[in-house]
Parts: sequence; C-alpha cells; structure tokens
Amino acid sequence: MLNSMNFSLRSISLMCALASAGAVCAQSSAVPKTNSMKVYMHYMPWFESPATLGGKIWGYHWQMNARDPNIVGADGRRQIASHYYPLIGPYASRDADVIEYHLLLMKYAGVDGVLIDWYGVEGTNGDVASLLANSNALVDRVDEFGLKFAVVLEDRFSTVSSGNPQPDVAKGKANLAYLKANYFNRADYIRQNAAADPLLGVFGPIRFQSPDQWSEILAEAGEDLDFLTLWYEKNDAGPSADGEYAWIYQDAARTHLEHQHDFYRLRAPALGTAGGVAYPGFNDYYSEGGAGDQIGFDIPHDSGETLRQTLTLAQQNSRVIDFLQLATWNDFGEGTMFEPTVETGFRYLVEVQKFTGVPYDQTELELVYRLYRSRKAHAGDAVSQALLDQAAARLASLQVAAARDILEGVDPAGDFDEDGDADGADFLRWQRQLGATGLYPLSTPAADANADGIVDGLDLAYWQASALFSAAQSTEAHASVVPEPRAWGLAVAAAALLLGRGF
Repeated sequence: MLNSMNFSLRSISLMCALASAGAVCAQSSAVPKTNSMKVYMHYMPWFESPATLGGKIWGYHWQMNARDPNIVGADGRRQIASHYYPLIGPYASRDADVIEYHLLLMKYAGVDGVLIDWYGVEGTNGDVASLLANSNALVDRVDEFGLKFAVVLEDRFSTVSSGNPQPDVAKGKANLAYLKANYFNRADYIRQNAAADPLLGVFGPIRFQSPDQWSEILAEAGEDLDFLTLWYEKNDAGPSADGEYAWIYQDAARTHLEHQHDFYRLRAPALGTAGGVAYPGFNDYYSEGGAGDQIGFDIPHDSGETLRQTLTLAQQNSRVIDFLQLATWNDFGEGTMFEPTVETGFRYLVEVQKFTGVPYDQTELELVYRLYRSRKAHAGDAVSQALLDQAAARLASLQVAAARDILEGVDPAGDFDEDGDADGADFLRWQRQLGATGLYPLSTPAADANADGIVDGLDLAYWQASALFSAAQSTEAHASVVPEPRAWGLAVAAAALLLGRGF
C-alpha cells in the first residue's frame, strides 16, 4: 500500500501527466547518430508462456524437447533451452511490457528498424496463427518508438501439407497478399533505395527454388519490391531477386570472418542490394535441448570481441552494403542474442551504441530495464501504470531526465528492500550484499541496482541518488496538502475534464 505522502506525490505527478499526455505521446524523437549506415535488428517473435498458452505451458523455443521452464533453480532461474538467460527471464513475445522494453533498448542503441522473422498467414506449422499474432503485436508498436520494420519470410512451411513437402505456391501468394494489405501500406515499413521499394527478405529460399514460382508469388505485392535472398541463393529466385544479405556461417575450410570477407569482397559489389551482418557469436542448444544435433560449428562470443570484429568488418565495407543486419535480437536457442542476458548484461548493445554513434551509453539502457521492472512490479496498479506510460513516452521522445524523475517517483533505484523509498535500511542491505554475484532482481530483492550481476560501488551510487530524490520529495510533500483518496479521485477527474476541454 502507498503511504499518504507517496500517494500525494503520485497524484500530483499523474495530473501533470494527464495534462501533458497529448503533447508527449504524439511524437517520438529520432535518435541522433554519427554513423549514417542503416542498422536493422533481426527479431524472433516466437516465444510463448503460460500467459499466452494457459496452464503451465511454455512454448517450444523456451523448452525444446528436454527442458522445463516450470522448474526453478536455487539461483532463481527457470530451466530454459539456452546457454544464456534473458535479463528479464523467459517471456511471451506479445507481452506489451516486453515489446516496449525491446523497442526502447533498440532505440537507445541507434537501431533504425526491426526485421521480423515472419512465418506468414498460411503455413503448415501449427503455430502459424500465434506467430502472426506475435508479429502484429510488435508491428503495432514500432512507430510509437520511432522505429521502422520489414519482414524476412520463412518459406519452409509453405508446403502442401505437414506430410507433403512439395512447395505450395498458393500459400506463398496468400502471404504476399497479406503483406500488401497489412504491412506494405504502412508509413513505418522499410523502403529501400532510390525507388523506395518495400524491403522483403527470405530466409533461404528453402521451398520455393524456382524463378517462376517467385515471379508468381511476388506479383501479389502489386508493386516492385527490393527482394533479397540469403547469401548465395539469389539464383533460386531469378530476376525477381534484387540482392542478398549475409548471415552467420562457418565450416571446416573457412572461419566465419573469412566467409564475411568473401561476401563483402567478391559477392556484394555485384549485387543490386546487399545487406551486411554483425553478430555476437553462435552457440546453439539443439543437442542439449533434445532438438537434434548441433548445427556443426561454434563461434565463441569471446567477451564481445566477435561482435566488435563483425561490426568493424561491416564498417570497412560500408561502400558495398546498403544496410547492416544485427543477427539476432533474441534467438536464444542459437546463442546469437543482442538482448541483455544475465551472462552478457548490456555489453552488446553498448557496442552497437559505439558503432552507431548515439549520444547515449549503458545508463539509458539501464533506465529502460528499470521501466520494465516497474511495469511488472506494479501490474494492476492503474496509478503507477499511468505514470509509467508517461515515463515510456518521455523515453520515446528522448526526454531522459524527465523519464528518470517519473521512475524515481514510482520505484527509487536505491530501494533495495522494495518498501517504496531509499533509506538507511536499503544502505544496510547493500552493505550486507557487497561483493555478491549472480543476483536476479526480478525474482529476489537485491542491491544490484544496475543489474550487472554484482553488488558494488555503482549500486551504492544509485542508492545515494535515490535517497537524495526521496529527501527532496519528502520536503516538497510536507509543504503541500496531502489529499485523501477521495480527493485524489476528484483531482484525477478534474484533470481529465480540463484536458478534454483543451486547457
């Protein structure tokens, strides 16, 4: 329960939020960058949880065939099919708080748009409907944060039936017709090159490997597309393909970096459109997850060095590529995530920030993480959620300081015992946990304010800032009238009425 002082401060903040909602929520400011290269994030929309599937059921991509996320270890982690654990834990892709968290992190890393791994509206995979719902949940929010989007088709399930692997052109045409009616007509869909054609990728192709098939399928778009296949697969689509994009690969003959060099040097210059790639590494979980053998290669993350090398290589070849694809945001099964994890923290997004040249660093990324934690901590609390809506809107419009003030009012960063303020009790908790590692703040109250996996002096700095903020709020509150709950309701109603009348 809120004490009367905090209740008063939140009511005042909410009235201000209501009064300014129209101005703040109406726009999302573009992030300034010194690197002009377009940077897009490859995104997997395939995660499910009991919140979306019901009961205790988790989607395949969290459990594969051998893991059970319902089992929680002593360290607070669920048993998932990955060598890496998301900082926010396993989630559902259509969770509004998750989408907000993901898109804001991308925004502050300088990412321009999202390339959705897209399974379409028709396919023989049993989860095609939920994948579409998840994709659309993301699509509906990208513009809210000033990002754009495009899709990379997965044609592997465009078959006659689950038992008949013959390609079904009718399914391919249905998927393109859906894109035309629902995606290509949006202002936030990515359009490429001088002709401003919609960007469309295909992961392969795998099923449709005839130029005639692609000519028939792509005609459903009703306009020219900037159509890209996976590297070295352009001939499968024939004249319909405008180019290719690089991906992650290694074999016994050549390292992954040598394959990238070859693409940039020998392949990209001859393509109409070429997409480069950067990634943190590759470490799949298929064998451990009972989902088949390992893919056949492993690319160590090497504490971020692999990502730095692939980013540097892409920059050195910027003259021959039209955009850079970051692979991937969240393929936890293959260990290619840019999304913050317990093991890697915000390291990879910080590297992207350096590459794109944004005027931000890990501090803003941590603020976005705080917003997510507050969303979950105050689920069902309309007052707090209204304030958090405003914090998100401020972050979308790059008003970082204002967003931080709102978050401090809802959940002080130094409130380690989660009692609503930052005080001496929180300092004692920090003191007792100093040096502790492996703490997961979402499940256990911990003094790891910045979620970097260790309780140290940086967390004390958060407590000091929050304690000062709390003291300032307390002084302000004592100088003002504290409304009773009924008065609070009247205040909100009055603010809403004034807003409706245009004051």
